[in-house]
Amino acid sequence: MQQAPFTRSDGVGEARARLVSFFGPDGSGKTTQAKMLAEHLGARGVKVRLAWIRSKHTLAYLVLSAMRRLSPGSVVVSPGGGVMRIRGVGGRSWAILEFLSLTPLVLLRVYLPLISGRVVIAERFLVDSIVAIAYTLGDASFDTSREAKLMLAMIPRNSVLIHLDSDYEEITRRRGVYSDPPDFVRFQRAMYERLSRRLRAAKIDTTTEPVEETFREILRVAGVAQQAG
Repeated sequence: MQQAPFTRSDGVGEARARLVSFFGPDGSGKTTQAKMLAEHLGARGVKVRLAWIRSKHTLAYLVLSAMRRLSPGSVVVSPGGGVMRIRGVGGRSWAILEFLSLTPLVLLRVYLPLISGRVVIAERFLVDSIVAIAYTLGDASFDTSREAKLMLAMIPRNSVLIHLDSDYEEITRRRGVYSDPPDFVRFQRAMYERLSRRLRAAKIDTTTEPVEETFREILRVAGVAQQAG
């Protein structure tokens, strides 16, 4: 997906409404960097909306919660409490349910703020949803499915897409007891890499890079580095 420069529209502190979307494995720094960017822009008079979209906010999550109560063995949960695998559900049916569940959230949390003139910074968005659904279904090719393509088509044009990555050792150091299993992280990183290349996102490896250096690179990618300081 083509990156457009993050420019000011009227010279009085108002930025052109657009989406900056982070994606990558948990522990790569998405939350930290999204908050830093929101604070940086907000301090300069830019109207910002932070967005966080994941399956736990959807109808699909309610269905999973019911499945866990009625048939505990049908749902595998991560150390952090997130759903990782489901059994006994058709992949296509579940993917459609996820797509239908995510659509109103995208409209309300991303498109509506954009229409109102805000810059939306998403620490989790549709790329993360696709990767999560793929692992839940045990489908390593889900990112090429019709449902995944429909989700990607909902990403606004001229969005800034930033792929944050880190190796497993550093992720476990950062997340501690909430670290996901290594096979889950390997699956995630491989699919994030494919989607990152397909969407032509900016990739930043945060394994050894200091938080401040990562943030400077994000400002450069977003086209606001000249406003730093």
